[in-house]
Amino acid sequence: MKPTDKQIDEIRNLIEGPVTANVPLSRFTSFKIGGPADLVAEPRDTEDLKKLIRYLDEKQLARIVLGEGTNVLFNDRGFRGIIIRTASLDLIEIHRNGSDFCKVVIGAGAPLPTALAKSCRLGLSGMEPLWGIPGSFGGAIVTNAGAGDISIGDLLECVNLVTETGQDISIPKDDLRFAYRKMYLPSGTTVIGGVLRLKRSDKESIRNELDLSKSGRRGKQPVGPSAGCVFKNPAPDNPAGAIIDRLGFKGVRVGDAQVSPIHANFIVNRGKATAADVLELIDRIRSRAHEKENVNLELEICVVGEGGTND
Repeated sequence: MKPTDKQIDEIRNLIEGPVTANVPLSRFTSFKIGGPADLVAEPRDTEDLKKLIRYLDEKQLARIVLGEGTNVLFNDRGFRGIIIRTASLDLIEIHRNGSDFCKVVIGAGAPLPTALAKSCRLGLSGMEPLWGIPGSFGGAIVTNAGAGDISIGDLLECVNLVTETGQDISIPKDDLRFAYRKMYLPSGTTVIGGVLRLKRSDKESIRNELDLSKSGRRGKQPVGPSAGCVFKNPAPDNPAGAIIDRLGFKGVRVGDAQVSPIHANFIVNRGKATAADVLELIDRIRSRAHEKENVNLELEICVVGEGGTND
């Protein structure tokens, strides 16, 4: 539901962070695609966020929580409702509470690369395989971001959430359920952060692990606006990129949306791509993969429609 002018004024008076109307969502996503949102609100801290969530729940206004927007494709017509950006929830604290490990408290809005770099500098090991993965820590939790055999879920000690009524809850490691690119969280909750358990290690070993991760990624992923890997890998020995490559889609364009010639599981915005362009490419790839290889490619990116629905 579209917020009224009165509701927009109430939200502006409710929270201390910035609130902006009719903002192009292309400004907030790595794809650089997306029409205007009715409202973009950026809570200053978790208390601001709780007040906003309680208000939106009471007024039954549609909302989407957005970190750095690195795996999102918004509709060309934008989003009818409120976008909640978590950029200000960027806490990173090291708790030195173990002889061979540390717990690292990280806010949802903290960039994952920043948390990784800080942990490695302090001699904490575990995140090295995640080098090069963009986005916020909250987004990494929701999507259980990972590389190789390691994912965020493997490192989490707990996840901290806010319910629709603004209550704090925490899910400990033993109760966390996650799978490939999926974290199972209670319906209606919003991630405000989490705690990682990382091992103490010597900096040389950490540097060697980082070098391995860097060598595995550099030159193998395209530069330019994209949302990362578009499809989930159907199987470890049959990755989506290889399937798309075999089907001859590398370099194929619709408008300014192009399947990357470097990595076929990336669609790149070559300048003025629209969501419609990207979705047409996605439909062509899915259809051909089903027809030629009997594979149903599942989206890894989140496609958000005008009214908040996603695929």
